[in-house]
Amino acid sequence: MRRTIFIGDLHGCLDEAEELLDACKATAQDWVILLGDLVDRGPNSGGCIDLAMRLEKRQGAVACVRGNHEERHLDYEDIKARLGRLPHNMNAGHQATREQLRPEHYDFMRRMPLFIRVPEHGAVAVHAGAYPGRPIEAQTERHLLHIQSINPPEEKSLWPSRVPKGERAKWPFWSTLWDGPERVFFGHSVLNKPLVTDRVVGLDGGACFGKELWAYIAPDNRVVSVKGRAARKDDNRGRELILVHEDVGAYS
Repeated sequence: MRRTIFIGDLHGCLDEAEELLDACKATAQDWVILLGDLVDRGPNSGGCIDLAMRLEKRQGAVACVRGNHEERHLDYEDIKARLGRLPHNMNAGHQATREQLRPEHYDFMRRMPLFIRVPEHGAVAVHAGAYPGRPIEAQTERHLLHIQSINPPEEKSLWPSRVPKGERAKWPFWSTLWDGPERVFFGHSVLNKPLVTDRVVGLDGGACFGKELWAYIAPDNRVVSVKGRAARKDDNRGRELILVHEDVGAYS
């Protein structure tokens, strides 16, 4: 059985991504799946997309799901096509990312699927997660790209920090309610340590904040990590760490 290497949000951290692939001893026989949000925050968004494009060509299989940051930049392109200009309220970080992106990067982002099935491991890769009790094909784009804390049967999703403290029991993190059938691999929510259960694997280690970049290798059932060294200030300092799944916390 070939190995599948799932890797959390790169956010422009190309050096760390290449170091992590070396640490995993990744080869053309492996299937590398990046869990979205290749762009923004870190220093080399364009290089991270180039890496995904190279991986896809080498392994002959899709290499990345779309994240909410890719979706945001595609929205900018759609606004520019419709209005003839970009929005006036674009933040400086997004502007810096756009200076690195080429037309082929946008084409690649549009081809990114919202989920990737890995049947040999009973798994599916998404960016943020999935609403419990629904097949992956029936998930909304909003949930696949943004889901965090939910209060079924409501459709709304909230950042854990935006749930009133007295109501957190009513708004559990989606992963605590997911009962399969697939094992969901996801990023999006910056965690204080990898979340690994038989139903979910969370792999955003906040490398762009100077924390860690994580990979999970199947079928080895092994997590590999490297230290983030992006110059960006760690703006998770001072944010509340909220327990979201057993002893795993999310910075929110």
